[in-house]
Amino acid sequence: MKKLFLLLLVVYSCTTATTETEEETTEILDKTVRIEIDTTLENDAVQIAYYDYLTDAHILEQHIFEYDSSGNAITKVITLDDYDFRYIEGEVYRNNPISDQLSLKIYVDDELVVDESKTGDGSEYINISFNYDILIGESI
Repeated sequence: MKKLFLLLLVVYSCTTATTETEEETTEILDKTVRIEIDTTLENDAVQIAYYDYLTDAHILEQHIFEYDSSGNAITKVITLDDYDFRYIEGEVYRNNPISDQLSLKIYVDDELVVDESKTGDGSEYINISFNYDILIGESI
């Protein structure tokens, strides 16, 4: 009986327990990302910088707002179709210390994920930076 017990102990201690860990992965496929920029200032121009996953480059462009017949700014919309990159990153800013409001909204598949507005005090430049992680669903 002792020999059997000893043999079982040796065999058990020589075998390694293998447990498979299943990683939960979520893929980001074919998302539609929409970036909307708005202003309350007449004749406003803003700088827009964002990462373009298709060209693997950071895009920097100046946008001069157009206005409707009532004098309201027409929202600048950037749509990124079939978006499969994990992060949405960039910034929107003015190159002057104007005190009017600047707004940014980001949608992923029509769900609002970033909604930020800033109003300057006339002495600082307004800058709205964004870095949103689609996989975990939050700004980082």
